[in-house]
Amino acid sequence: MKNGLLQSLQQLVLQSRCAMCQRLSFGLICPDCRRQLETCQLAIPLAFVDMLPLLAWGHYQGPLKQLLGRLKYDQQAQVARLLGQLLGVTWLETQSHHRQPIVVPIPLHKVRQRERGYNQSALIANSFCQFTGLNVMLNGLVRVRATAAQFSLSPQDRLTNVSEAFRVGPELAQKSRGSKIVLLDDIYTTGATINSAVETLSQAGFQVVEIVVVAKA
Repeated sequence: MKNGLLQSLQQLVLQSRCAMCQRLSFGLICPDCRRQLETCQLAIPLAFVDMLPLLAWGHYQGPLKQLLGRLKYDQQAQVARLLGQLLGVTWLETQSHHRQPIVVPIPLHKVRQRERGYNQSALIANSFCQFTGLNVMLNGLVRVRATAAQFSLSPQDRLTNVSEAFRVGPELAQKSRGSKIVLLDDIYTTGATINSAVETLSQAGFQVVEIVVVAKA
């Protein structure tokens, strides 16, 4: 009787709230939500934008959009670990990668990062690189201008909003010119932010070989 009670108490302690539905779960998300999340996964994850490979795990909709919202706005930083692993599995399966690239996450401006407490793309990049064995440079890019939220802007205004928003960080600046870069972000919509980052890196002599994102709109 005592052993059964102890086991029940241990199971209760080990359980936490599902990041999506808030029901008790032994994992970050419960089995039901995991199945729903998998419906967002892209059948063909690899595409090309402006001659660059774009690898995305899923559609930015439904459960995946909800989970990214938990990460970005609800202080559920632990969500980044799962998203980085899912992205890592897809990246390894495509075998589209280059030898020893440096993974650089899209940065937040220091004001926004201070408000949020972390950069969600950097957390995803950490998990992604732990899973794939790639090298990550969290401050490879620095956002030098505080920009408006992209979702509220027209396509043309998005381009203007992020124009010259980045510079190469000191650590990356010491790397050999021509070094291969994989840019990582949480969401790809119009591509304005990514294009601005690619332009900054290219002008500094670095070669962006791939873009990887959790979700594509």
